[in-house]
Formats: sequence, C-alpha cells, structure tokens
Amino acid sequence: YLTFKDSKLKKRWGARKIPMHILVEEFLADNISFKKDILDTLTNDRDKFIDWRPNWSLFQFILQQGLPATSSSFKNIKATTKEIAEHYDRGNDFFASFLGPMMIYTSAFYHGTDQSLEQAQVNKLNMLCEKVHLKPGDNFLDIGCGWGTLVRHAASKFGAKATGVTLSKEGAAWCKAKNAEEKLGEEQATILNCDYREIPKDRRFNAISAVEMAEHVGIANFQLFLGNIFNMLEDDGLYYMQVAGLRKGSNWQDVQWGLFMSRYIFPGADASTPLYWYTKQLEMAGFEVHSVDNVGRHYSHTLKAWYHNFLSNKAALDLERYPLRLQRLWEIFLAWSVVAAGQGSATCYQIVSHKNRYSFPRDDFLAKEVAPKRL
Repeated sequence: YLTFKDSKLKKRWGARKIPMHILVEEFLADNISFKKDILDTLTNDRDKFIDWRPNWSLFQFILQQGLPATSSSFKNIKATTKEIAEHYDRGNDFFASFLGPMMIYTSAFYHGTDQSLEQAQVNKLNMLCEKVHLKPGDNFLDIGCGWGTLVRHAASKFGAKATGVTLSKEGAAWCKAKNAEEKLGEEQATILNCDYREIPKDRRFNAISAVEMAEHVGIANFQLFLGNIFNMLEDDGLYYMQVAGLRKGSNWQDVQWGLFMSRYIFPGADASTPLYWYTKQLEMAGFEVHSVDNVGRHYSHTLKAWYHNFLSNKAALDLERYPLRLQRLWEIFLAWSVVAAGQGSATCYQIVSHKNRYSFPRDDFLAKEVAPKRL
C-alpha cells in the first residue's frame, strides 16, 4: 500500500502496521507515498496497514491541548482573527481549486448520490433558507459567511436583507466583488469584516445562521456567542446552527482523525464535541431546539467531490504560494475526511432553534413543514 523512500522507515515499518500519525508526518515530508489513489486505499484497505493506537509523542500533543498556553477553549478577538487568517486567507485561488465555482466550504445536501456538487450546494442553500422560514424583507444574518454565497442567495432568491460577517480579509473582498458583479446593493447584501463580538449591538434579525463557524468560537466562549445571537434575534426569529462533531464513544481511529484536524487543518477549532453538548449549550442560553438533522453522509459526498476537484486542479497551483507539502496535506485531509464522515467517526448536525418563550409562534412550523409523501 505504501512506498518507503527512506530506508530507515522501510526497515522499521515496511513489514508491520504503521501508526497513522507517523504515516501522516512522513507522507507530508515526502518520505512515504501511496502506491494507489489515497482515497481508494483509505476507504478499502486502511486497517490492513495502519495502527490507530497513539504513541507517547501523540499523547504529549493531547496533553498540551489542555494547557493554558495552548488551549483553544478561551479565545479573544485577536486570537480568533489570527486563527481564521492562517486558514482562510491562504488564497482564494487555492480554495477555488477544490470548492469549485460556488465557493461554499460547508456540507452540501444531496438528493441522490448522482447529483453534482453544484446542484447539491444549491439544495443546501434553499433548504437552509426554508428552515429559517426566510421571506422577502426579512433581516437575515450569516455569521462566518465565508465567500458570501449564502448571503447572495438569501438576497437574490428569497428577497431577504442579508448581512454576512467574516473575519477573513480575502473572503470579505471576494464577497463584495461578487455582490457588485451580481448587482446586489448594500441594502440587499452587506458584508462586515469583523468578529461576531463586533456586530453592532442595535441590529435585530428575523433569522440568523452560523454554518460550520461555531467550531471556531472556543468552548469557554460558547455561552457568550449564543448570548449575542439570542440578543440579536427577534423574539419570533429562528437560529440555524450547522456544526461538525465527533460521535459519542469515539475509538482511537475517530480520535486520530480529530487530532489530525486539530494539529494540521484547524488549529484552535473545537470540532470534537458530540451532539448532546451543543443542544445543552443552546438550552442553557435560553433556546428551544426545534429540530436536528444528521448530514454526515452528505458531508462525505461533498468531501469526495472536493477531493476529486483538488486532484484535477492542483497542478495549476503556484508552487511558491502553495508548496507540495501543503498539497499533500490537502490530499490526505480530504481523502481521510471522506472516510471519517462516511462511516460516522465525525459528522455534521443541522440544528434549528428559537427563543424558549411561551409566546413563540410554534404553529408556524405546522404551516411550513409538510409530511413526507408515502409510497
């Protein structure tokens, strides 16, 4: 399954299972390569040559994550800004190489496995706007808006007055350019380049979304984050939160993936919390959870499309800006994530909630939600 380019590595691991974290390190250093396609190999044969158990160096990394100097549980605006910049300001052309023309860095929603990524992302945009009962004239806020595709969709297709918030300077520039290209005025689609804590306190919204953004908030900040949303949300408004998380009762294979993500892809993010933690946090903040959907399999298909996009487009990337080590990292990140999301190691939840008040118009859900058709 592997080609060893280093004789010492081959002598040590050539005839036995190799620990996954060592495989990753040596693959990134170009001391090991996969003989066949990485995704196919990890999907079909991973347990034949990978040892999922950690060694002492990995235990040290785990322990360091709990120390005040390295822990991501509490983050001020400066720390969060640095975290976002290091990942999302790599370059829009880099992200376009795998996200495709829609530039959406969150799970799509497939109606059947034969749909294209673009159609599945349109499905997700429509579904999200429908889940928050968006209608013309509504004030809509998307926190962590990325490249602003949801903001533009909510404004142009649903008639909302949409506001997007992003800490990424490159993302904000892209958003504003696309707004101008699609002739969306400031009153239709507004982009704020700031932290969620810096959104003007006097703004009120009929619907708020945070799509795979809450993982960057930090565990210690979560009630502050939800409190801000609660205060900005109209009393009859809806909050949509889409979040990634590890399953409850994870084994070492699941944990290895979570540690890989923390170490290499999203340092500082908290994407290892199970579903019950999120619902508890929402209820503590005064929300009533209306619905939860698990879209892990949809994420697996999304990641698979990103993986194949990246393989097709990586040769065109500027090697000075995006060296081969980064390209190898993205290849194994996307491939391994397809497997993790597909088998339930990690997953993604769509959670719809509202203020837990007697006066909330709960009958609105009866009018908006239709029972599935029977065969």
